[in-house]
Amino acid sequence: RGLKSHAGPRASCADSQAGAGGDVRAAAAATPMDGGSSEDCEEGRALLVAGGKLSSYTSALQEATLGKTALKAIEARRQHEGEVLARTVSRSLDVFKGVLVFFMTFAHVDLALMNPVLQFYSTAPHFIGNFAAGQCFLGFMLAYGFSCDRAYLSDAKRRSAAEQLHRVARSALLPVFGAWICSFAWAYICFKFPMDLKTTMAILSFRLAVGNGPDFLLCFPICLLTMFLLRPLLNRELDHGATTRRWFAVAVLLGGPLLLTRVVVQDCTGMRKYLNYFFECNARELWSPNLPALPHLLYFNLGLLLSRCLGACTSRWGSGLPAQWTVGGGVAAVVVTITLMFLTRPLLVVWAMNYGNLQAQTKWGPVARGFSGGPSPLWLLGNLFVLEVLLIACFVAQQWVERMKVPAIGPLLQFFMNEVEHLGANVLLYLVVADICLAGLYRGAQGQFPLDLSGGFAMTIGLILVTRFLFFLSSTSRSVGGG
Repeated sequence: RGLKSHAGPRASCADSQAGAGGDVRAAAAATPMDGGSSEDCEEGRALLVAGGKLSSYTSALQEATLGKTALKAIEARRQHEGEVLARTVSRSLDVFKGVLVFFMTFAHVDLALMNPVLQFYSTAPHFIGNFAAGQCFLGFMLAYGFSCDRAYLSDAKRRSAAEQLHRVARSALLPVFGAWICSFAWAYICFKFPMDLKTTMAILSFRLAVGNGPDFLLCFPICLLTMFLLRPLLNRELDHGATTRRWFAVAVLLGGPLLLTRVVVQDCTGMRKYLNYFFECNARELWSPNLPALPHLLYFNLGLLLSRCLGACTSRWGSGLPAQWTVGGGVAAVVVTITLMFLTRPLLVVWAMNYGNLQAQTKWGPVARGFSGGPSPLWLLGNLFVLEVLLIACFVAQQWVERMKVPAIGPLLQFFMNEVEHLGANVLLYLVVADICLAGLYRGAQGQFPLDLSGGFAMTIGLILVTRFLFFLSSTSRSVGGG
C-alpha cells in the first residue's frame, strides 16, 4: 500500500522514497505528500528499511562465502607446503642412509678382504672402519624410527586394526628373512657348516647368529615391535594437552634406553642365549649376537621424536610458525649441538682403537660398542654429534643440488644424488646382497687378504652396481598368472 501513488505530477510517499535512490535514511526522512496517507508512507518506509537490511545481509553472506573459499585455499596451500616439507626431509633422510650404505659396504669389504694390519694402521681404512662402526647402525636405527612412526606408530592416518597389523608384520618380517639369508650364506658358503637338519634349525631359530648380519638386522624388528606394543600409551602421552606430560614422555623415551644399558644378564648360555638379543650379557657362547636391541631404542626413539616434530611443524607451516617456536627451537638446537659436541670427547680419546669391537676404559667411564658390556652410555651419546652433522649436510646437499641451474654439471650431480637416494631407499637389499657376496669372497681362513684401499673401493662400487642391476632386473620382470 505504501507504493501506491496518484497519477500526474503529484508525488506520493513512494515517489519520494524511490527518488531517494533506495537510501534508507532518505526514505525515513521523507514526508507524506498528497495522494498518500501517513499510514501508507510508514509501511513503505518499513518495507525499504527491511530491503536495506536484506541487501546488507546478502552482501555479508557473499563476503562470508568468499572468506570460506579463501580459507579453504589457504588451508590447501598450507597442507601442500607441509607435504612438500615432509617429502623433502624424507628424501634427505634417504640420502643420509645412502651415504651410510656406502661406508658400511666399504667397511665390510675391508674386513673381509683387506689385511688387518693395513686396516688398523693405515689412515683411510682406519677412518672408514671406525666411521662405519660408529655411525652406520645407529644412523640406520634413527632413520628407521622416523619411518616407522610415520607409517605404523602415529595416528596421522587412520587405519583398521587388521591393516595396521598386516603392515607392521610385513615390515618386521623383512629384516628377519634378511637375517636368515645372511646367516645361511656365512654358515654354508664361508665357514662350511655341516649341511644337516640340526644346523639348519639352529640358524632358523637364531640359536646361531653367523656372520655380521643377523644380530644387526634383528635389532630393527625388535625395536619396532616393542614400540608398537606401547603405541596407545605413546600417542596418548605425546599428544597430551599438558606440556609437562609431553616432556615427561620425551624424557622416558630417551632416558629409558640409557638406563637399559645398566641391565646386564650375567649368564647368556644355553636357552638364556636369546636374552642377548635384547640385553647386554657377560658370559656368552660362540655365534652369539653382538648388538642387543633394547639399549639402541635411544636412536629409534630419536627418529620417532624427529617425526613428531616434523609433523607439528608441517601442520603450522603455511600459516607461519609461532615466534616462540622459531626462537626457542633455534636456541635449543644450538645448546643441544654444543652439548653433543662435548659428548664426543670420550670417543675421540680412543679413536686409535678399532671401533668395531671397542672395549675401552676412559676417565669418564667405559666405552663399549657391543659384545660383553656394550653398548655403553658413552658410546651411544658420543656418536650423536657426527650423525647430526651428517644429517644436516645431507639435507643441505640435497637442496643445493635440486636448485642448481648450471647446465654442465647440474644434471650429473642430480643423477648422482638420485643414485645415493636410491641406496638409502633400499638399504636392506644392498646390505643383504653385499653380505652374500662377501661370504663367498672371504679368504681369511686361508690367510689371503688380496685388496688394498683402491681395491676395496673398486670392490665396493662393484657390489653396489651388482645390486643395482639385480634391482633393475626385479623391477622389469614380467608377472604371470594373475599377477
